[in-house]
Amino acid sequence: MGTWVVDSDWYFLTAAILGRAGSKVAGAAGVVSGASHGSGHMAGNDPVGTKWGSRYDSAARDALGGADSLAQAWSSLAGRVYQAGVNHAWAEFHAGRRKIPVPANLPPRPAISEPSSTISSSVGANGVGLTDIIPGLVEAVGKETPNADTKGLDAASDMWQRFATTVAEAVSDVVSQVRRPDHDMPDATAFYETIANLSAPADAVAADGRTLSALTHSFSAATSAMRANIASEVNSTAMWMGGAASVVVLSSEVTGGASFRAVPAAMRWRLNQAGTNIRSYIAAVETAATAIDSLTVALDPAKKGLLDNQKFVDIEIYDPDGTKTHHHRIPLSKWLAWQNYLHRGGQEWDWNRWSSNYDQLQENSANGWWFDKYAAEVMGYSKDDGWHSQYSDQTIVPGRRWDWVSPDLNEFIENKSGRLDMDQLAKDERVLALGHQLTYNLNANYPYSPAEIAALQSLQDRYPDQFTVNRL
Repeated sequence: MGTWVVDSDWYFLTAAILGRAGSKVAGAAGVVSGASHGSGHMAGNDPVGTKWGSRYDSAARDALGGADSLAQAWSSLAGRVYQAGVNHAWAEFHAGRRKIPVPANLPPRPAISEPSSTISSSVGANGVGLTDIIPGLVEAVGKETPNADTKGLDAASDMWQRFATTVAEAVSDVVSQVRRPDHDMPDATAFYETIANLSAPADAVAADGRTLSALTHSFSAATSAMRANIASEVNSTAMWMGGAASVVVLSSEVTGGASFRAVPAAMRWRLNQAGTNIRSYIAAVETAATAIDSLTVALDPAKKGLLDNQKFVDIEIYDPDGTKTHHHRIPLSKWLAWQNYLHRGGQEWDWNRWSSNYDQLQENSANGWWFDKYAAEVMGYSKDDGWHSQYSDQTIVPGRRWDWVSPDLNEFIENKSGRLDMDQLAKDERVLALGHQLTYNLNANYPYSPAEIAALQSLQDRYPDQFTVNRL
């Protein structure tokens, strides 16, 4: 029988890399989700915008779902790889080698990212796309003018490009930093092959972000060109009629006024000609909008399946009499909570009762008090293990209370079921500056704003080995 070569550092370094990558992707998805809830109805609600926006909404939901799956897959792998490292550390320790620290002093657990991103519809009222700048103009056009918000479209295009860049950077980090383990480490080799197999789906998530960016930019550009042409047409029509028009092009409409209140019958044909020309400009937008109909997602079902297969942990639970096992596929957070429960003794409840109680905690997690209990269950914050609840230290941040603190682990915990307190986050940077560990547990179902996520990411970038963001 061969002898396993155990490189404990491989497990912990790999877990940390995967955890950071998953957190990075979850943050990118959160930015898109938060921005969509605050951006209004960028597609408008005219026939062109409604059709384009409905297709966009579907594609955006799929892209965000892919990002969520990628974040969860990497996060779940990080948790399993880390646990394998812990198991090897205990095995080595009990074997008498004692050449590594006891597991209680091993590196911190990697970030947990289980985002469930939502997106607000891009379809909705933005007012009329064209007003009667010249009396009778709207009637002469004879069809609804697109009222998409080009400012919102441009912002969404930029946002999707940043999303794609962030995901691509995370993929690059995993590919370049996770090293191939020694071939005599069979479980590590299996983990490595799984990680490598996720590269193609991860690249596809980034590609879908780039596609949505390009399609959104194209629709915005076509709409802007239409409005510029309408403005030119209205001005030339007013001048031909011997008057003048003041045309204002806004982000969702063309409006303004003219120097005459009525169009003489003899000049009606010119107004009708303007209507015909404007209809052709609208037709150009209709044609440009159809580009989204041929959208083909890079994250096809096969690639999505590879990610989804890694989102869960497979466990076998014995009946109380030990005669029969039952297979369960559960999220990483639930598996970790179950491990923590077993670590604390795990004799009071069987699996079914514990699982039901855990699921109820998760359902109630939108409430701050319940979320604290849920986070403690998932992460294993227990007074029996040296954790202190509602802890304060006046020498670090006067007047500040953290939800949990472990002096032995040098770790400070803040649980957030809803919005962030930005002043509090700024003060918490002192915890990091003094060399402590800081963890923020966020409600994965809450739509944090781009500004909130950017503030968290900034601290993660500056303190990558100290600041952890979990999305539970």
